[in-house]
Amino acid sequence: MKKLVFLLFVSLSLISCEALWNNDDDGLYYPFPEEPITLFEINIGSSGHRVAETSLGNFEDNRNAIFQIRGQHYMVSELDQNPDTGEIIFRYQPRRGFVGEDYVEIIAPTDGGGNQIFESKTLEFYIKVHD
Repeated sequence: MKKLVFLLFVSLSLISCEALWNNDDDGLYYPFPEEPITLFEINIGSSGHRVAETSLGNFEDNRNAIFQIRGQHYMVSELDQNPDTGEIIFRYQPRRGFVGEDYVEIIAPTDGGGNQIFESKTLEFYIKVHD
């Protein structure tokens, strides 16, 4: 009997949560954005000292971007903030002698539209290193 009551309680809890997550009319943001992933393609030579820089823009409320996947074939793969402008810069330099492709994913905050819950989007960088 206890198992039956427990299973009934768990089932009702899950059903109520499912209704909450599927309700788009409540004005709340949930952590599965429907906006598309932003893609970037970077082409860089393998000559050794070239560093690719890409601006990610400025973020409000002192929020910052973070790496989800940093890459595999890099000497430099970093996020830096310009202290004067607040602009976030992604820098990438391939490992010396590497020729091929690398992949980086960055989670960046987006404008929450006035919501108190922070929103984010995924920035995908496809990096092609050539001779």
